[in-house]
Amino acid sequence: MKKFIAALFSLAVVSFAANVQILEPTGADFSDDAPTVVKSLLRAAVSKSGNTPVEDSSEIQLRTSIMTMGGYILVICEQLKGGAVVVSSKQKSASVDDLDVSIEKATVEALLGPQENLIDQAPAESTAEAKKEPLPVNTSVVTVEYEEKPAPDTLEKKRPTRNYNGFGLGVALWHNYDYSADPDNEDDKDVDRDWSTSFVIHYARIFEVSNHAAITMLNNTNMVFGKGWQIHETFLIGGRYYIQSGAVSPYFGAGIGLGAQLDNHYAEFSEYFALGIAGGVEAGIVFFRNSAMQLELGATWDALWDGFSDFGRRFGAGSLYIAINY
Repeated sequence: MKKFIAALFSLAVVSFAANVQILEPTGADFSDDAPTVVKSLLRAAVSKSGNTPVEDSSEIQLRTSIMTMGGYILVICEQLKGGAVVVSSKQKSASVDDLDVSIEKATVEALLGPQENLIDQAPAESTAEAKKEPLPVNTSVVTVEYEEKPAPDTLEKKRPTRNYNGFGLGVALWHNYDYSADPDNEDDKDVDRDWSTSFVIHYARIFEVSNHAAITMLNNTNMVFGKGWQIHETFLIGGRYYIQSGAVSPYFGAGIGLGAQLDNHYAEFSEYFALGIAGGVEAGIVFFRNSAMQLELGATWDALWDGFSDFGRRFGAGSLYIAINY
């Protein structure tokens, strides 16, 4: 009996096939070609439902939204008529790899309703069941919400990775060595450590390789002007580890690279400049971690050694900054 009803239902679908305009999907930003791929999957799903996908304006429209929710990727498909939602369907996908199946299910159910459920309801139901879930008067307008049983994997493992540019400002405190204590005595190598407060301009390029790790390129420029002026800059390539992958995510990291310093505290002009190998560590916390724009509070400390063979002079800097990553 069910097979007979299913055959009649399929025949009815073919008889009432219509043109469906596919609107631009929203939320498909997990890769550069995601919007194109998602739209192709929607066209295939509309065709599978027995309807014809079209680009031009049509009486029936299909609107699709994709978003992360909890530990899943949520797909919402809505059938629009005259600008109003008449049928909607929700599907949850445990990963991007399973997104095509969820899109197909949500599309077909938004256009036809859940076929298996409609077939199962064909036999006479008990009076109690009928009272709990009465059939709508207009059976062409059905709202369907479909949820799969949660999978053990969470969003920490399935969240799409992203790349960010980070710009920030803050304050810094660095130390250098001052040879001007006795400028007339070249043999006097006693140095006084000179502490200077400044402000820092922070730039970062963050390449996420997983939900917990990222490759980083950091550039911190410390500047102070006054009686003495200094510019201290390091460019470091390294890594960052996120302790958790949630809305608020602490992290720590390290890097190595090159650094330069310009300092007029020295007795001779030739001593003003320093260039050499640099290294540093960082720690901080990122807010709105799973968003396209993040807020970051960070702290760094780096060291610069003058020259590439003689590491006699070392400069260090500690910085606190607030940055926007997007």
